[in-house]
Amino acid sequence: MKVNSRFLYGILSILLAAVIAFIAIPTVTRKTNNKVEIVRVTASLNRGDPITDKEVELTEVGGFNLPDNVATRLQDVIGTYAAASLSPGDYILSGKVSSTPLSSDPVLNAIPDGMVAISISIQTLASGLSDKLQVGDIIRLYHYNDQSGMLNAVSEIPELKFVKVLAVSNEKGLDIDYTKQPEEDEDKLQTATITVQATPDQAMLLTQYENEGILHVALISRGNETLAKELLDQQAELLNTLYVNPEDNPELDISVSPDKETVSDETEEATFPGESDESGASEITAGETTAPVETAGKNRR
Repeated sequence: MKVNSRFLYGILSILLAAVIAFIAIPTVTRKTNNKVEIVRVTASLNRGDPITDKEVELTEVGGFNLPDNVATRLQDVIGTYAAASLSPGDYILSGKVSSTPLSSDPVLNAIPDGMVAISISIQTLASGLSDKLQVGDIIRLYHYNDQSGMLNAVSEIPELKFVKVLAVSNEKGLDIDYTKQPEEDEDKLQTATITVQATPDQAMLLTQYENEGILHVALISRGNETLAKELLDQQAELLNTLYVNPEDNPELDISVSPDKETVSDETEEATFPGESDESGASEITAGETTAPVETAGKNRR
């Protein structure tokens, strides 16, 4: 017996409608109508602000399509810190809060592993690029030491060819934003320190040079993130060459300090105990008087 195709399609349509009516729709309705309590923001929060019971509340919402990491208990949120800016009505997600305090300066919270933030003093207007440095600049540092006794008192530092600026601060430690023009009745703030991102080896050099002269800043790149990454990668490769394989680095100048570079005429001509002078005898004169000591020179005559 041949089954009419139209009749078969009709049966299948009825079955599909029954499934939708008695299974799918109730399931969706049940999930939509299912109410759950979640934690919601009631007052604006800036990144790093502590969260108290005054900024959050419990509220009932539909459980359908609700994120799995939404906070459902006040005790899980109160006492933490906002990891991002939050507005009234926002749901508290696990990634938006931190159990540890955060700095108000986001760049200091995003220092890569193995790096440090270190500040150096700007001792003159010229050495700090005439108060024109900005956060994110890639700079090069030169060292001037007029007490070194060397003819060339200025030196380029291979380890500090490309360094990223994290902050520019005044003498009170307050950050300065030179991208904004000061108000008419406001004095322009002057740079007192800059904070840079560095490796521990670079930080040690910066500490040394900070106390042995003046560090001068030269701007290399600004506003070009691609170039900045390339330059920082070049610096990382150079540091690896300097400290891991120094023999492979043609720029590494291993020089002897001036104190050890030359030997004074007095040292070269000094007569040491046990050595003979032209008369064939030597004396110890460091506060003691001894009789002349005959040397082996007489025996070789």
